[in-house]
Amino acid sequence: MDAADFRPLSVLKLSEAPRLLKVAESSEIKQGSRGEAKESFKVETFARMFTLSRQAIINDDLGAFSDMSRAWGRAAAETEADELVALLLANSGNGASMDDGNPLYTTSRGNKAGSGGAISITTLGAARKALREMKGLDGVTPISVTPKHLVVGAAKETEAEQVLAEIHAAQAADANPFSGKLTLHVEPRLTGNSWRLFADPAEQAVIGIAYLNGVGGPMIDTREGWSTLGAEFRCVLDFGAGLLEWRGTYLNAGN
Repeated sequence: MDAADFRPLSVLKLSEAPRLLKVAESSEIKQGSRGEAKESFKVETFARMFTLSRQAIINDDLGAFSDMSRAWGRAAAETEADELVALLLANSGNGASMDDGNPLYTTSRGNKAGSGGAISITTLGAARKALREMKGLDGVTPISVTPKHLVVGAAKETEAEQVLAEIHAAQAADANPFSGKLTLHVEPRLTGNSWRLFADPAEQAVIGIAYLNGVGGPMIDTREGWSTLGAEFRCVLDFGAGLLEWRGTYLNAGN
């Protein structure tokens, strides 16, 4: 989303519409209501400078400093990734606290396994069941969240690939129900054995990101030195990330 300034962005969520009630002949239609909740985060500024002396520029026969824009772009992308992963790793891996004061993942929400387990058909099945049985903001309406993304750290990459591999089974009991159903994502910043499921953001977005005035990337400037011979390179990124919803994701601490 876009941010006009650095003030907190509030994302308002309305609950499902109330259930329709049968109306008897000549009876009055009863009033219903919708609940609401909100989450908020704000855009912040990230910046860095890099200075090259005139001698270093002249001696750069390998062109190491000629592609500064791409290098700064990569640095900005890594900064964004750091911020996103920090939301998941806060509170000892249970995720950052949301507006209700609780972290993203809790057993009381129903989006965290009661005990850690390896990635398997059984544990993935339990995670999928938990997401499918999620209720909307009204606590009543089933929203049947569909898991689409399996996110793991480097320690679980091979295990995840084995579990998601396609099996040409001769018997139904040997078939892999998750083959082709989940997309694997490996994030080395996620250390340990934990793994997470996420819904398609189009169905249930868990994390929101924002840029200032729609500038979806770093602003890179170059200035020649005057009092000191050389060049200065500056990169500025106005970026924010925050949690929007806990119903679209599931955590298993792994083992």
